[in-house]
Amino acid sequence: MSRLAVLAGAALLGALALSGCARGDGTGAPAAPAAIPPGAFVLAGVVREPGGFPIGGVPVQVFASARPLAADPRLDRQGLFPLAETTTAADGTYRLSFFIQAGPGVRYYLNFYLPGRFDEVRYVRPPRTDFTRMVTPGGHWVHDLLIPFHGGWEKVQQVLKAHSKDSDKARIIRGYGIAEEVRVKAGEAGVEVWWYYGRGKSFTFRGDALEGETTFNPVLK
Repeated sequence: MSRLAVLAGAALLGALALSGCARGDGTGAPAAPAAIPPGAFVLAGVVREPGGFPIGGVPVQVFASARPLAADPRLDRQGLFPLAETTTAADGTYRLSFFIQAGPGVRYYLNFYLPGRFDEVRYVRPPRTDFTRMVTPGGHWVHDLLIPFHGGWEKVQQVLKAHSKDSDKARIIRGYGIAEEVRVKAGEAGVEVWWYYGRGKSFTFRGDALEGETTFNPVLK
């Protein structure tokens, strides 16, 4: 690592320490500065969208695991508990600190996704990152992330224009995207069922009004 990169990382860590980064309550609001325990590893960075605009409210988690974890953050979640977690602040910054775990073969993973707390209609779901090689006692790593817009985001915006922004259909489209399948109920005029297999949800509409919803195990692709 170059001296310039080390200085830049140290400067960012210092700025994040002064700002307190993000509060871990999902609000994205600044938190009171927290002292870094001696010997802890510090992870910090900034999350942005294309164009450089910061993204606030993104969940950030660190996991330690003795077994390899899949790159898809929706998988291998059973029995996992975060070693550290927070949420990006309004300016996109985050900071975490944790102690190295004892035991052979422990690997460290960084996650920017939580079901229901990441806007996967607007953005591409970030893969889980193995950063084990960066972890040293008392060390630090600055990891900035650029999250691309989802390929369907432009279409979602177009479809939303066809609905009142306060309607049930607009709310579901903004929260879940374009339905993977739409079924019309035979013999029931104006009744549609929207299926989101990857999210484990279906919604029944009569006209623009939501009549009911079901939850099932997601069919991951």
